[in-house]
Parts: sequence; C-alpha cells; structure tokens
Amino acid sequence: MKMKKIDKKGFTLIELLAVIVILGLLMAIAIPAVTKYITQSRKKTLVSTIDSFISEVTNSVNNMDFGSLSDPSKLYYIRVAGTGTDGKNISCISLEKGGTNPFGDWDQAYVAVHYNPTTFSYDYYFTFFDKGGYGMVLTEADKIATSGNDIKNPTTITAANITKQTTAKGGAIKYKDASDKEQAVTTSVINPASDTGICSVSTATAG
Repeated sequence: MKMKKIDKKGFTLIELLAVIVILGLLMAIAIPAVTKYITQSRKKTLVSTIDSFISEVTNSVNNMDFGSLSDPSKLYYIRVAGTGTDGKNISCISLEKGGTNPFGDWDQAYVAVHYNPTTFSYDYYFTFFDKGGYGMVLTEADKIATSGNDIKNPTTITAANITKQTTAKGGAIKYKDASDKEQAVTTSVINPASDTGICSVSTATAG
C-alpha cells in the first residue's frame, strides 16, 4: 500500500515579508488612533475632576470657610491639590471621592476666586500643572467643559508663576477702583499649613 506524500511546503520569505509589512501598516494606523482616544478620555476625566474641585470651593466660599474673600482687587488662589515634601496631598478642601489626575500626580492645582461687585457674586477659575508635564493656564469655570484641548504637555505653567496669573482665557481680570478706573488685580494665595491642615491667606505680588 502506497502512502500519500504530505506537502510540507511552508510560507516563502516573500510571503512572510508581505505579512510583516501589512501588520506594520495596520499598527501605524491603529496606534495613533488609540493613543488619541486614550488622551481624550483622560482629558474628559480630568475635566470632571476640575468641576468637582470648583463645586467644593464654591460651597466653602459660600460658607465663608476661608473668611471674607470680598476684596475685588484680589484674585484669591485656593489650593485644591498638590504634593507636599512628605509626599502627601496638600489641599484646602476634601472631596468625598475622586480628585485624582489621570495624567499623573498633581504638583499644584488651584481654584481662583474673584469677587465681582457689579453682580455681587464670585467668579471662579482653575489652573494646574502636574508631575507628568501637563497643565492648564488660568481658565474660567464656564469654559472648563470645552477646554479639554487646553490641557497641554508641555505647559507654560511653573511652580514660580502658577499663582501669579491675572489673565484668564477670556482676558485680563480687572476691577474698578475708587475713581472708577479699571485696574489689574493682585493675587493672594490660600495654602493649607502642612502641619495643621488649616488654610491661611498670604499675599503674593502679581507677576
């Protein structure tokens, strides 16, 4: 009885190279798309966290937890996240859940508050930079939801200038003095004392 020969012919080198080229092209198309999707998803998560920070600060301001912030010549920077020298989070507020940064550990994050005597209300802003190189320049609260693309890496924000910003996305923040002339605001920083957790105000000159 004769046995049939089994054809053991495999792929040729040309065929293997063709498969590798096709896979390479598919990866070249897929990887940027997936990376973009992940980045956009992280930005949406971060925007949600920022909204939570602003909401909590709004409640604290209304309850006068930081004292009176009614001087229209001041832009008050309230620390809401950041890493201290001991590696622990430094914040003037406490969120029930969330507060993490999907891009990396917070370096500094602030909600800025300005009293508007014309409307007898407060305007809120947000700015941050983190240890991953991402950051956002001072941005009005009502523009946060549409400001995902303003979260940049690298950022122009630094430890030295983050609380000296007096111009937001919508323009310079100003107030009217006793002569009814518009003047630029100066900044005051509300930081928690690292050893007690109590937030106090210290004056800083706008830069």
